[in-house]
Amino acid sequence: MNKIRITHPIDPKLNHNCDGIHISDYTMEEVILPSNKKEKSRKAISIVIKGRNFKAVAQPLLAFVGKIPVSFLRIAPDECSVEGVLLQEPKEETFVDVILGDQDHARHPVVFKKTMIKRI
Repeated sequence: MNKIRITHPIDPKLNHNCDGIHISDYTMEEVILPSNKKEKSRKAISIVIKGRNFKAVAQPLLAFVGKIPVSFLRIAPDECSVEGVLLQEPKEETFVDVILGDQDHARHPVVFKKTMIKRI
């Protein structure tokens, strides 16, 4: 897929039938992952991406902050948000992207800054 759409907030009062992914906002919070037999507990970043049309279909839904993939990605039942964990801290001045297989690719227009992460 060559085309990346930069999405902007859509007024929810508007009645439209657009099937594309839209990203309206995202939040990040530092969390501690519990330890297991292989690894000690460690810090990670929880991310919630809000928008529309995050569909659970045969094509995989992926999310990235820059080149860092969002792990353990879950789609909300109402398809208006996805959440997951960043196992590394992304570089500044990168974008949040959500990709639906080869069907759609949306990007939030606001670049990531480390000050956006709510620290513990």
